[in-house]
Amino acid sequence: MKLKEHYEVITGKSTYLDDINLKDTVYLGIVRSSYARARIVDISKPSKALLFLTSKELKALLPATPVQNANIVKMPVLADGMVNFYGQPIAAVVVEDRYETEDIVEEVKIDYEVLQPVVTIQDSLKGNIVIHQGLKSNIALDQELKGGELSLAKDADVVVEREIYQERIPGNPMEPRGILAYYDGDRLLVYASTQSAFRVRNNLQEALGIPPDKITVIAPPNVGGGFGSKLNSPAEYIIAAYASMKLRKPVKWIETRYEHLIGLSQGRGVFGKVKLYGKKDGTLLGIEGEITLNLGAYAYAISLTTPSFIASNLTGPYTMKFARVRAIGVYTNLPPYVIYRGAGRPEATLFHETLIEDFAEKIGMDSIEIRRKNMVKEAYVTPLGLKLDKAGYAQVFEKGVELYKRLKEIYKDKGIGVAFFAELIRTSPGEGAKVRVGKGKVEVIVGSGHHGQAYQSSFSNLIQETFGIDGDKVIIRTGTTEGLKEGVGSYGSRAAAVGGSAIIEAFKALNKKLTELNISLKDAIEGNEIYEAEVYLKAEDIFTPSFHLAVVDIDKETYTPKVIGFYAVDDVGRILVKDEVEGQIVGGALQGISQVTLEAAEYDENGVPKFSSVNDVGLPTALESFREAEVYEVEVPSALSSGARGVGESGTIGGLAATFIALEKLLKVRFKRTPVTSSYINELIEGRE
Repeated sequence: MKLKEHYEVITGKSTYLDDINLKDTVYLGIVRSSYARARIVDISKPSKALLFLTSKELKALLPATPVQNANIVKMPVLADGMVNFYGQPIAAVVVEDRYETEDIVEEVKIDYEVLQPVVTIQDSLKGNIVIHQGLKSNIALDQELKGGELSLAKDADVVVEREIYQERIPGNPMEPRGILAYYDGDRLLVYASTQSAFRVRNNLQEALGIPPDKITVIAPPNVGGGFGSKLNSPAEYIIAAYASMKLRKPVKWIETRYEHLIGLSQGRGVFGKVKLYGKKDGTLLGIEGEITLNLGAYAYAISLTTPSFIASNLTGPYTMKFARVRAIGVYTNLPPYVIYRGAGRPEATLFHETLIEDFAEKIGMDSIEIRRKNMVKEAYVTPLGLKLDKAGYAQVFEKGVELYKRLKEIYKDKGIGVAFFAELIRTSPGEGAKVRVGKGKVEVIVGSGHHGQAYQSSFSNLIQETFGIDGDKVIIRTGTTEGLKEGVGSYGSRAAAVGGSAIIEAFKALNKKLTELNISLKDAIEGNEIYEAEVYLKAEDIFTPSFHLAVVDIDKETYTPKVIGFYAVDDVGRILVKDEVEGQIVGGALQGISQVTLEAAEYDENGVPKFSSVNDVGLPTALESFREAEVYEVEVPSALSSGARGVGESGTIGGLAATFIALEKLLKVRFKRTPVTSSYINELIEGRE
């Protein structure tokens, strides 16, 4: 299918954030910390700038979702007396000529009293240095999640355990973040490269105290990827808006790639120690363990909810009887944690699938049979309270097993890894949508935030299939607060499921109005009057069962791993655009695979990045991609109006676990970290010999 969105992109005619210009625009530059932890002694002013800002002028905090009993330290928009990570914004300059920005930023000199930083989870837990004044330790969050028949642990015949550290990695969208903010004395207009216009609006409201009805946020026609890093507002969005309020001029900030790498872009950074309990006949009983997340220097956005989210997903798509997991979040002198594609799901899946493999080896049973014996087959509530909805678990599994048997016959001397999982689709709390028809047009506004998912094609296709309206007549507007009272955005593979359902419900509400007026939908569209209806659809989370496989080989001289092929079976609920489903899964798989083979945002003992470009953090290219990909869809409709589920993060989840396991099987070793670099493999093999 030809996707409407692709033509302008591939012909270079699409509009990104930096292509948008307003008259008399001025430019924002940021003065950043050169140290991971230090007191600020003095800040010099530049010789010329339209505006120079420090925390004396702008005292505001970035948002952080509250969690009960957590020690919440929010990040100041501009450092207030202390810096707590390398690259933290200290001051801001606004200039007329964007090409002078860097020169004027470099004029600003900072005097520091350098302090010893805390970089690793282990050092943070030791507590020899407490980062934040007023706290007794670096532990921001320490929760115990438990449920089910905990006493069954003593009945286990077999217990296996895994310790794995997943290194931090940056989300690397093709287009870094950017904002163009203009305050005219009454209203604040914001163009932002974002996954959620409503989230940016809410962040600006919270930080600057502007009423939401005085803020309009619009994403440009094309947002060049997001992967979680564009869901919330970084400090620079708040600074740009504040600067515009002071100057009454449009203020633009475009993030450099290096700023992105060292800023609020890094996810993963998780250490886990998890046990799986079971019986000799292959019955799984439950799990116990600890999950510890490196939160970085401050609580930011939903970071404090992540440890418990990972913990709650550790039972996977299996009917376990109990679970008890300690979920911990610790402060360090690294950039604040930001959700990255999958946001806890890949981390949890890596644990439950490696544990299944270990358990199978321990009892001498095929891991496929253990999965089949214990898998969820219908709606199920896990010991930790996740409500897995009715879906095609068995259909997906058996198709995956069919692929597995075929691959075993073809690739006898290669490593083959399996990952079976249920991706939680974050359809809660819901989504908003408005439908407006008349004068030969159909306009739909939905709260979803476009950043590469072909919403115009997908949603117009859904409308055509559901209501018989020619998709070419439908205009889909996403990524805007304009014209919609309430919306949420795009993350957690949610848009097709809940965004599509909100659109259907808006059409139903419009049809109800038109029926009362004795007008058909077709006549309303072609008539001279304008009719509209708006809804906010509330929803609970749903799940996408998935079975993914990776085939790997290794260069025997350099120990460089290579994925030969990737194979995926997913219950998508309802296919809106088949090519887009496949693109999401394959693209996601490459990111999951590269977490195993390439990616890491590493810091030295002083909290200084060891990287200076995308090459240093392991960005995958076509050369690192797999040669063969096969994607199969099962369609067991969800209970939502659209019938769709979600696959935006599926490939990332399965790519990580399947590749990790395939390499272990090939090399007959157990890894304790990602990435699995050639030097790490060499170290393990030499240690074994």
